[in-house]
Amino acid sequence: MTVKRCLTVWTLIAWIALGHIAAAQEKIQIASLDKDGSGAALMLDAYLFKPALPETSAPFPAVVFLHGCGGLLSHSGKILSREMDWARRLNQQGYVVLAVDSFTTRGASSECAHAGSVTPEIERPRDAYGALRFLQAQPYVKADRIALIGWSHGGGTVLFSIGPRSPARAALDDKSRDATPAAPDFRAAIAFYPGWCNTFSQHASDWNTKIPLLILQGQSDVWTRAQPCEEFVQTVRANGMPVEIHLYPDAYHDFDFPNLPVTERPEFAKRTGPAPITGTNPVARADAIERVTAYLTQYLNN
Repeated sequence: MTVKRCLTVWTLIAWIALGHIAAAQEKIQIASLDKDGSGAALMLDAYLFKPALPETSAPFPAVVFLHGCGGLLSHSGKILSREMDWARRLNQQGYVVLAVDSFTTRGASSECAHAGSVTPEIERPRDAYGALRFLQAQPYVKADRIALIGWSHGGGTVLFSIGPRSPARAALDDKSRDATPAAPDFRAAIAFYPGWCNTFSQHASDWNTKIPLLILQGQSDVWTRAQPCEEFVQTVRANGMPVEIHLYPDAYHDFDFPNLPVTERPEFAKRTGPAPITGTNPVARADAIERVTAYLTQYLNN
């Protein structure tokens, strides 16, 4: 084997190893701002992904993940490939990732077929801000460079979390008892095919935020439809809110999921009306990867 070929092979091995390390996660528990039955902070399962970079590179910007209505874990107990893929990519770009499991600790299961007890307007925003507080307490995280990303049920949670009636944001607007300034808020937010856009479009004139928000939505999505999100964004942008939307032609729900066949989901039709369709759109997925990368660079690395 030539020296050049040997170096190429070892470079490839190192690259593969880096990708493997970056995708490794640590299961931890974090305190939600929600309370348990005794009034204490509710402890949630979460999965922490750290960049495979030298400690001298810290502190790092960070991203909080909010899963969809099916939860963070598959039936076999593994993190869904969508979240794993995004975590790996963002780790390689130098971000800490914290994926919050809002369901398991609460004993909740999938809420895709019917509404459950873990709502996107109350419980889950408290989870999001509990994750923010946890990350801000870590020495390897830049406390003022943390973003929020959610998918579907989690995408709707993003809209509730950063909006004016968020049950969690009020604490950030106040000063603590020792009169020190409140901790920074999320620096930016991204919502993939967010649920409840029909609700937000009806009340868009009252919705406001200072947190930049990017919505990524498939135009063919019959589960969380594009039109209400477009109407919502048009209204809030006219009111000066830092919100933008990008629509993908011929893309269905879960278009950024890696290698997910396009499939009708009639088991969820009772709640949504027409049978939802989920599946990967490679063109939309590739664009979303580039768009999210650029958006996070703009707000977390500048």
